[in-house]
Amino acid sequence: MVSRIKNKKIAFFMLPLLTQGAGAEKYFIEAAKNLADQGVPSEVITLNEKSFRTFARIVHILTHGNFFGKIDISGRESEANVVKRLGRAKWRKISWKNLGTVLSKYDVIYSKNELVDLFTLKKIGYGKLPPVVVGVHTPIYYPITDTTLSKIHNLLYLGYLYKFLLKGVSCIHLSNKFTKELVDRHFKIKSSLIYYPFSSKLILASAKENRYKTEFPKNRINIVFVSRLADQKGIDILGRVVDNLAQDPEITSKIKINIFGSGDEKNENIVKNLAKKYSFVKYFGHVENKLIPNILSRQDLFITTAKWETLPFNVLESQAVGLPVIAFDIPGPNDIIRNGKTGILVKTKDEGGFLKAIKDFVSSQHLFAKKDIIGHIDRKFNPEKIYSDLTKLFENTIKNSK
Repeated sequence: MVSRIKNKKIAFFMLPLLTQGAGAEKYFIEAAKNLADQGVPSEVITLNEKSFRTFARIVHILTHGNFFGKIDISGRESEANVVKRLGRAKWRKISWKNLGTVLSKYDVIYSKNELVDLFTLKKIGYGKLPPVVVGVHTPIYYPITDTTLSKIHNLLYLGYLYKFLLKGVSCIHLSNKFTKELVDRHFKIKSSLIYYPFSSKLILASAKENRYKTEFPKNRINIVFVSRLADQKGIDILGRVVDNLAQDPEITSKIKINIFGSGDEKNENIVKNLAKKYSFVKYFGHVENKLIPNILSRQDLFITTAKWETLPFNVLESQAVGLPVIAFDIPGPNDIIRNGKTGILVKTKDEGGFLKAIKDFVSSQHLFAKKDIIGHIDRKFNPEKIYSDLTKLFENTIKNSK
């Protein structure tokens, strides 16, 4: 299938710099690399540093009222590491002014689905661009809306504005079943469900190659939380769960909760305070993405308190090394985890159920076989099949645009 589009140029387009290191950035890097390795000219197009700084300022003004405060755009990954991971694929950083000219030279554009990305393409004009496939990497619907911003998000993404921005695109790529059904109900546009490709062999190889030097206690059950420290990831919920765990010294004497990640000041402070209050909690801060597989491979349980996701890489990576996961039963995690087989899905918003799931695991009431967890990931997220589906999507998009 790839051979049919080897002479076609694919642009993976998003506004943020790839060094930001979030899930969408990981997907763009891996997808572009894989296609380029198979001979398909693939490039990731983002803003350059100057334009991205302007973009970041606008976002900070709208979301935080930050008109003049310092903004750090350095991200979580080094540029050298991003370039290495891209392999034969290229990363081109473009100014706002030249985006239209650059993007018009490709055969198909794969774009991130956020409002700002789609607004940029809409402003250039879909008619002036090659066919656009929109990949949903930011959820269209947030299942837990406990903030004003999350409620506004749902109104915007399910309303007229988003329909207007999507009018003119060729197809929407979804990575979980719930969003596929949602899009089919609310938008009159072609859609395709294709999971993220994921190879346990590559993740396990990375775990051996890139070792994190810190040791973890061998006489404790190591429970790991790896995530951006943001409202989306339910850091407030994590804090309450840990506070409640602390009321059971029999459990806490058996565990160590290892927290990795960085984020906004409010959520970092929640985590730092947990580490100060409780000896069974340790906060490590940010680590590079390449070290995460090794960290995960040396843990006993992964927990995520995320309130919304698309198809979370931290859950995929954990399962790919055979690590059981406890998560809320929300879109994304429930596409990955086989409840009771490879992890535990807790009823949404049920913090008591989340606490019980951790306690049950520590008390050995839930036993999981590492080989079964890895086997499930290898079957469901098989890279060969998924990349075949993705290239077929690009081929059909190009063909149907003529």
